[in-house]
Amino acid sequence: MTVRFKNLYREYMGKGVPSSDFGEFKKELGNMPDEELWNTMMDMEKESVTEIGMPPMMKKQIRKELHQIIWRRRWIQFAKYAAVIALLVTSSFGIYSLFETSDTQQMITANVRPGSKSEITLPDGTKVQLNGATTITYDVNNSRQRLVHLSGEAFFDVAKNPDCPFRVIANDLQIEVVGTSFNVNTYKKDIIETSLLTGRIKISGGSLPQEYVLTPGEKATYSGTDKALRITKADVHVETGWCDDYLIFDSEPLIDVIEEIERWYGVKIELRCPQIGQDLLSGSFRHESIQNVIRSLSLQYTFRYEIHKDKITIY
Repeated sequence: MTVRFKNLYREYMGKGVPSSDFGEFKKELGNMPDEELWNTMMDMEKESVTEIGMPPMMKKQIRKELHQIIWRRRWIQFAKYAAVIALLVTSSFGIYSLFETSDTQQMITANVRPGSKSEITLPDGTKVQLNGATTITYDVNNSRQRLVHLSGEAFFDVAKNPDCPFRVIANDLQIEVVGTSFNVNTYKKDIIETSLLTGRIKISGGSLPQEYVLTPGEKATYSGTDKALRITKADVHVETGWCDDYLIFDSEPLIDVIEEIERWYGVKIELRCPQIGQDLLSGSFRHESIQNVIRSLSLQYTFRYEIHKDKITIY
């Protein structure tokens, strides 16, 4: 691999290369051997664990170019590369890794840090939006089942395949679909919330006595403590508002709201007036700075606060 290509690759993934260098980049990319391209992608991914600032149109172009090259190669190689390409070019934040657990398994883990959000496309075409402080793991080399392990919160738009159900494992609960869109939230301790927008999902495991089926507009709340599941009507705007950059609170204790704000902005908040921690709060913010959010809460609760970088103290 030439130093020139590596520099072009780094520049391309960062902000895009000038049009005068784009032809050279495509030519170098097309001539690169499989293993060398794979190693380059992984090296660049390790160096780019903060922000990938490529504009959307450039992301679309590089995805097209790389897919054209890789599609001509063996399916196993395609699955491995395509998954990493999807992570590299559709994500704005996060740290990703690939590891092999056997001759047939190649697992990819995506970790999205607090204060960030990300979007990935799985090898089967399923689109996944990941909220902050979320981890997702899946096998890119298994055509017999589509299995995802989730911790945090994600919205799934599942590619239809009646012959191969899509399953999400959250703690000890299993959510199974064929083709649908739904949200899964595991932020709260021992609580898993699943909200269905379209299609149908089946929920089982977690010591549940039976299998439960959700229809659109329903929300299932599973308690790991009680080993019980409750089905209610879902407020889609509240459950999936985060996908459209809405930070929404619906009659939530202030202490829980603070935890959400920490994940949303990637900050640490110390509440030194616990007497207000259980007060219920409803409201929403969109595209507001952390300073404005804390200021708004201070006006409502009449507390004092200090902000020092990513540490906030409430008195």
